[in-house]
Amino acid sequence: MKIKFFNSIIILLLTFSSASSAITVSKGTTYEVIEPDLLLEIQQKAKQVDWKKLQRNMKLAQDIARLPIAQEDRSYYHTPITTLPFEVKDKNGKVLYPKGFKFNPLKYTTLPNQLIVLGSPRHLKMVSSFSSLVSLDDTLLIANMNARVFIEKTNKRAFLLTKNAIQRLGVKSVPAVISQQGDKFLIQEYKVRSE
Repeated sequence: MKIKFFNSIIILLLTFSSASSAITVSKGTTYEVIEPDLLLEIQQKAKQVDWKKLQRNMKLAQDIARLPIAQEDRSYYHTPITTLPFEVKDKNGKVLYPKGFKFNPLKYTTLPNQLIVLGSPRHLKMVSSFSSLVSLDDTLLIANMNARVFIEKTNKRAFLLTKNAIQRLGVKSVPAVISQQGDKFLIQEYKVRSE
């Protein structure tokens, strides 16, 4: 009899404790969380974008960059210099770096892999034959042809090389392998061998 009574009390306690779980106890002062609505913020920012200008810029960026085919094997170094297009300020509004500040990004970062610049699927086969030179992690950049066509023909992930990137990387002809050597790019160009 005592066991049934004890079980009944436990069942009652569990029933009331789950019903009263809405009661909470706090330690210290609590504050209501006040955050702006993320979706509303995104919509407001989207209204501020000049979508036509962005579309024009994207179209320009998609123009196929042209590079000559390498006539000889050669290596050279290139030091990339970047100019800030805007001021960089700290949290208090103090200007850390003024607009127009020139710097070498390779002094502050390291490329995670090599960049391989190609002008055709045939170049990929040739450069891939230098197995010690190329790894699966390398980034393929495509010049002289539509990157989508290159991807369809080779089934490899690749990116369009833009005219702006040609200047920043210092590459002059294809195929080329670009690697980081300290604060410079080492660019190795290879004459295309006939098949």
